Amino acid sequence: MNRHPAPRYPFRPVSWAYIDDRFAKFADDHPEFAHMSAIVKSVRAVGADADLAACTSMHDLIVVAEPIPEPPYDVVAIRAPSSLAHPSNGSVLIEHLSITGRDDRLERPVDEAVLLFWRFMIEKFGVDPSNYSHPQ
Repeated sequence: MNRHPAPRYPFRPVSWAYIDDRFAKFADDHPEFAHMSAIVKSVRAVGADADLAACTSMHDLIVVAEPIPEPPYDVVAIRAPSSLAHPSNGSVLIEHLSITGRDDRLERPVDEAVLLFWRFMIEKFGVDPSNYSHPQ
């Protein structure tokens, strides 16, 4: 049984700039959230913010591919340390919630958070950071 099924409601994106600011400020006060901020900063740094849409659910980061599909749709959820589906201490938990029910769930040390995030973006949405010109 799917614990967190693919959403069946319209996706309401929030700007990456807003999420970046929010997570950066939150990470300043709560260092255990620094990897969440690093993931958002990496999306903006490579310029993938036009190909990925995001929102937050409490402190989780929820990502879909652009253009945003009609419900139901696949999402990738990066679970925050305070999430109801929280990772182990010192770890990041990333889940792919699929409309097929074939969900993926990987937990790794927080120092692998950005790499794990991009692995999911490449595999699930075809968004590869190496396909963008990196700003100098």
